[in-house]
Amino acid sequence: MRWIKKIRLRARSLFRKSSVDAELSEELRFHLERESAKNEAAGMPKEQARRAALVEFGGTEKFKEECRDARRVNLLQDFAQDVRYGLRMLRKNPGFTTMSTLTLALGIGANSAIFSVVNAALLRPLPYLEPDRLLAISQTDRTTGATGVPVSFTKFSAISEQSKTLESVATVYYTSSSLVSDREPEVLNAARVSADFFRVLGVPIARGRSFLPEEEAPGGADVAVITDAFWHERFASDPQVLGKALLLDGKSVIVVGILPASFRFPLQFPEPVVWLPRVFDPTFLRPEQVHSGAGYLGMIARLRPGETVSRTQAELATIDASYRELFGSYVDATRYALTAAGLEESLVGPLRVQLVVLFVAVCFVLLIACTNVANLLLARATSRYREIGIRKALGASRARLVRQLLSESLLLALGGGILGVGLAALLLPALRTISPGTVPRLAEARVDMSVLLFSLALCGLTGVLFGLMPSLQITSKELLERLKEGSRGSSQGGGGRRSRSVLVVAEIGMALVLLTSAGLLIDSFARLIQVNPGFSSRNVMTFPMTLPPEHYRQSQQWEAFYRQLLEGVRSIPQVHAAGVTSYLPLAAGGIYGFFCPEGTACRGLGKDPVAALRQVSPGYFETIQVPLLRGRFFTNDDKTGNQPVAIVNEALAKRNWPGQNPIGKHVANSRDMIQREIVGVVGDTKFRGLSVASFEELYVPMTQIPARAMTLVVRSSAAALPLVAAVRARIAEADRDLPVAGIASMEEVISTSVAQPRMLMQFVGVFAGFALLLAAIGIYGVMAYAVTARRQEMGIRVALGAAHREILRLIVAQGMRMTLAGVVLGVAAALALTRLLAGLLFGVRAADPLIFAAAAIVLVAAAFVACYLPARRATRVDPIVALRYE
Repeated sequence: MRWIKKIRLRARSLFRKSSVDAELSEELRFHLERESAKNEAAGMPKEQARRAALVEFGGTEKFKEECRDARRVNLLQDFAQDVRYGLRMLRKNPGFTTMSTLTLALGIGANSAIFSVVNAALLRPLPYLEPDRLLAISQTDRTTGATGVPVSFTKFSAISEQSKTLESVATVYYTSSSLVSDREPEVLNAARVSADFFRVLGVPIARGRSFLPEEEAPGGADVAVITDAFWHERFASDPQVLGKALLLDGKSVIVVGILPASFRFPLQFPEPVVWLPRVFDPTFLRPEQVHSGAGYLGMIARLRPGETVSRTQAELATIDASYRELFGSYVDATRYALTAAGLEESLVGPLRVQLVVLFVAVCFVLLIACTNVANLLLARATSRYREIGIRKALGASRARLVRQLLSESLLLALGGGILGVGLAALLLPALRTISPGTVPRLAEARVDMSVLLFSLALCGLTGVLFGLMPSLQITSKELLERLKEGSRGSSQGGGGRRSRSVLVVAEIGMALVLLTSAGLLIDSFARLIQVNPGFSSRNVMTFPMTLPPEHYRQSQQWEAFYRQLLEGVRSIPQVHAAGVTSYLPLAAGGIYGFFCPEGTACRGLGKDPVAALRQVSPGYFETIQVPLLRGRFFTNDDKTGNQPVAIVNEALAKRNWPGQNPIGKHVANSRDMIQREIVGVVGDTKFRGLSVASFEELYVPMTQIPARAMTLVVRSSAAALPLVAAVRARIAEADRDLPVAGIASMEEVISTSVAQPRMLMQFVGVFAGFALLLAAIGIYGVMAYAVTARRQEMGIRVALGAAHREILRLIVAQGMRMTLAGVVLGVAAALALTRLLAGLLFGVRAADPLIFAAAAIVLVAAAFVACYLPARRATRVDPIVALRYE
């Protein structure tokens, strides 16, 4: 004992003296020794002479500065030494280093990939001039509370004329245009905007110009601004493209401008490639509808400097009141109220909870990965007790040792971070293609400087997280214990055992939270896709089409084209049924109108009940197999000149004629008041989403009210590719210049409608599976180490007559106690955290006991297997070998 104390004291004194001497420059040391010699010559003892010299020179500013410089140099030298030593130690253990680095790489890579999505959607400012001044203006339905209702052209005009808080306003609506060229006819994604649209956003035109005021006026020139990508693809970056013509919808449209390559307007997917003026001339509305308050426009605005959203909202309320007084008979006069919100908030607000859930889930995965690496470090630390003891005996402080061990952890984290960033860069293209359009601005997600900084911070944080506990644990033992351990590096101290148990309990709890969340989302999604949409999607293909207005000016031409096309398609041998509809169920878009049912007093536009209006052909209901509840379907006799007829869905019939037979009753559009006889009642179909209650729907025959844009639906026994080719041939026979794009099966339409909940379920499910695997590996590692550490104990037990089943029970019970503690902790955490999912679930409660029980059973089963394997190895211990083991 005494000789150990002497070694420690001598090592510490040498360490302190060398540290002080290293801080002094050669010049100061020379003066210090000379002054000490003078003091000794004056009769002072040697130590007193040295202290007096230190006091004299220590008070000088030069001395203090030299000391500070020396400390900085020493810190850098120590850090470099720590890094070199840490690299040597990691190279000595390639298996441990590889396993730890790969585990961290998966956790950091997943975090970096999800963070890049969150950064693009939530954190990065919109790529426009002063984006904090940009607003999105929409309407709220006072009756139903529905938000985000489009604005009418008349209300937009009132705002642009009366607003004092807004610097400028603009509108947009999305459409498609048919392009005819020397190639095959194609459909382009397009948008019509008001003249100030790009100025409101603060986006300069890269080449050419934007729209002129005279081009915005009725009868203005047909011009277009195109995107940089379209310019490169269609015109091969021709610098003389300005002034060239595109044949869009049968019109010659002149290209006057090209947008910057960086421009994105993230409110629509897929993005428009052609931008056109004159928003007041939509092809899907009649002029009298546009000029009497029909809502169809998205509206953006820019605040004046110094103005606030709240002041704009108050001003919009005033404009609304004035609008009601002046245009009380308009559609949007009384039912809808104007609302303003930040453009960014209106864009990502509905998805904020989903993105936060994803980020929290992936953070749990990283924490579990850190826990596993910490357990590996704790297990590895037992083999280094003698090394640490000797270093401490030579004068190394505990802080110095912790710093050395943390440097090794940070090197592991840095290696995992480098691999993780590379993994994130590989994952991002896959993320963009998995569910395009489900996350706004997803195309902007990339590994940029902010993601790199986040990953770097993550490396530092994870390095400290998984390295701190092992570092403190290994440096806490008394010196004598370390020096006495000798080669028994596998002995298991109580502190190390408790630390490993705590880490295992924590990772089991986190894994249970993820498993429970994944179970809730999977159950919710399973219930969602089992919802009856009201039609049969099996063997049904859809073909959207829009007739160009220049070639098809009259509604009679529309009706004749679709009637001729249906005759041709029905002649295909494998086709069982075909029809056309203005809007598909579960697809975006739709027209809603006010109607006056028989038996109620008509109050006029904006006051009567609202129904979704669908124009369908004879054969449409039979094609998608919507059930007929009463009356009949449309026939070819329901045409212009005959009795106007309509078919209503069950929801509309129950709301307006509860307990009555609606067949023979009449319903009229509140605008034209044409009385339509109800000839049939069909089942409800899901239109706005599987999770949304069925809405009132009013069907009218396409032969009486034709539409320019329709979707052909075909039920057939043929395979998809031959059917598509055959239908395309019939379309070409009807009009060889008519492009058809967006062909999809009805199953794909349904799948697209549930893309967002599917994406969330898939990601959280993958993260939960990874967490379960890591937790099982962690438990296995701890139990395998425990078996190795207790090898002598097991040998003694066997030698004393313990049965194999008793050894098995002993080891498994140890692991299952940790597992059950983790399950209890995880259930408590899950009950608190799964409330975040409540708004994302369908048909299942956030605290569903069956889901919690199933997640716990799965985790306990995995933990049991992970404990059983090392326990079986413990039963095979040879007591003779174990008792001789040292």
